[in-house]
Amino acid sequence: YVLTDPDLINNAALGDPDKAAAALDLIALLQPEKGPVMFDLTLHGAGRKYDLAKLLVEPPFLALTLTILAAAALAFLHGLGRFGPPRAELRAIAFGKRALVDTTAMLLRRAGRLEELEGRYAALMRVRAGALLGAPQGLQGEALDRWLDSRDKDEVDGFTARAQAAGEAKNLTQMHEAAERLHDWTARRLGERR
Repeated sequence: YVLTDPDLINNAALGDPDKAAAALDLIALLQPEKGPVMFDLTLHGAGRKYDLAKLLVEPPFLALTLTILAAAALAFLHGLGRFGPPRAELRAIAFGKRALVDTTAMLLRRAGRLEELEGRYAALMRVRAGALLGAPQGLQGEALDRWLDSRDKDEVDGFTARAQAAGEAKNLTQMHEAAERLHDWTARRLGERR
């Protein structure tokens, strides 16, 4: 016999005297004088030894096991893509003069201050060239420009013309070209002096 509704003989049913009597009548109906009546509860897990390996491959833990195996396989495949030691991360802020110039230019561009540099570079180069070429003390402004122009023997465009071009530059390209011409002029004068 198979009892499909265990509510007839569960603890709640045995707490009621009428249901307990019905449960005894049911067991007597099975003719216990021929042998003992046994209750098989193994389907519900009673009497089973739990093994971790078995538990991981049976529901409800089977889904967790499969997920862990899939994640491990993906991690393995990801690891196959890289050979050799991992690459070192680049610095967020690089070292060196070039990086300093690039960072300064980026900050000036973001701040919208590039247009204000038109004449400042020319003024800075005027003072620097005067100091490096040995201009007399006290020369400033146009007097210093004339003195620097006198250093040009064969050139039509002297320091003054280049400084004016830097001051009148309207866009980044013109500013860059004028600054380059001023730098070249100063570098040539220093080369002649040495």
